[in-house]
Amino acid sequence: MARGADDLKPTDIAISEATGDAVHAAGKQVYVSHMLGRGQPTINGWGNVEAAEFIPLRLVPELEKMATGQPGWPHITRALARMQGFELFRLPEIETDAGNWLTQIGAMSSEAAEITAKICAALADDQKVCARDVRQHALIDDAEQLVALAVQLLAQLRAVEEGA
Repeated sequence: MARGADDLKPTDIAISEATGDAVHAAGKQVYVSHMLGRGQPTINGWGNVEAAEFIPLRLVPELEKMATGQPGWPHITRALARMQGFELFRLPEIETDAGNWLTQIGAMSSEAAEITAKICAALADDQKVCARDVRQHALIDDAEQLVALAVQLLAQLRAVEEGA
């Protein structure tokens, strides 16, 4: 049994899995060990769900930068956020011109109407939304798009308030 494996908590395992995913997305152990100046066994240990070895916090931004744009990025930050009950959405570029406001509100209204109609369709048969309904109607994709639009609106409003 690996060092500390008997004491691992689900959060420890999630951190190790996220670290392993980040290493893989960044270009595998050889590249990451070279870029971070650490040996391959150390990098391997960080992603081992059976060992109590974790990436130092100060190296997380460097590793995640190497994995930028890969599916699941930023892996470790996303895992830590979920442990605390948060979801991450990338902050958008800010545009505060009047035309963009109208486009933004229109897109958000349309997306909200679309997901509302799909949820109503899912509820029509048994007054419940089940996993099959979520998949069949692509509700997660629609919800993510709606949240992304809301994040865009929030960023624009903050920029206006701050005088950007």
